[in-house]
Amino acid sequence: MHTKNQKEFIEDCIEASKTAMNFKDIIKEASGFDVLPVNGEYKDIVDKIKNCIKANARKLSKNVELGYVGRSNELGNYIDGQLMGLIQSIRGFKASRPHISSGKRQSSGYPDIVVEFNNKTIYAETKTYQEKTKESTLRTFYFKPTEKEKFKVNRSCPHILIGFEVESKGEKNRSPFIVKGFRIVDLYSLKVNFKPEFNANNPMIYKDCKTI
Repeated sequence: MHTKNQKEFIEDCIEASKTAMNFKDIIKEASGFDVLPVNGEYKDIVDKIKNCIKANARKLSKNVELGYVGRSNELGNYIDGQLMGLIQSIRGFKASRPHISSGKRQSSGYPDIVVEFNNKTIYAETKTYQEKTKESTLRTFYFKPTEKEKFKVNRSCPHILIGFEVESKGEKNRSPFIVKGFRIVDLYSLKVNFKPEFNANNPMIYKDCKTI
């Protein structure tokens, strides 16, 4: 039997799943920090990153083609490392994994990379897509709030997503891959859907439920 609070919570979850929400509002509630738009000095920083990727596009694609072995859904982690190396090559730029409140750098979770230049910070998320999936309405961007002490967003700044278009030259959508292009988008105006999920593990199923 549901308590009143449980019933209201379930109803709220179902209702919230019907409407898209501003990603910047989710980040604000989860972390206490603002997502800022990419303009002014931040736009100059993003332009430098964009120009660096363009100038090294062939090198990046060749590194991916020769250095990555695996499936398309794991390619993003490899490109993260390549991208951080490129950004680090820009004079005065630093690119690394964001840190949590303890100061520990963490790779898992949002966002993938923190970029620093002239006392300015930008968070960057990287994604890959293919020509055949570019118009797909399947979910490709995920965000799961965690406890604030484990959260990787710890300052107010812009958030960008760098999407790399890749193509598989192997069988069954596996390596080798090449990079065909990229796009950088400002997540300030991103709207996200909420998908409530109620789950159970095996002990909850096989120990707590009656066998018939």
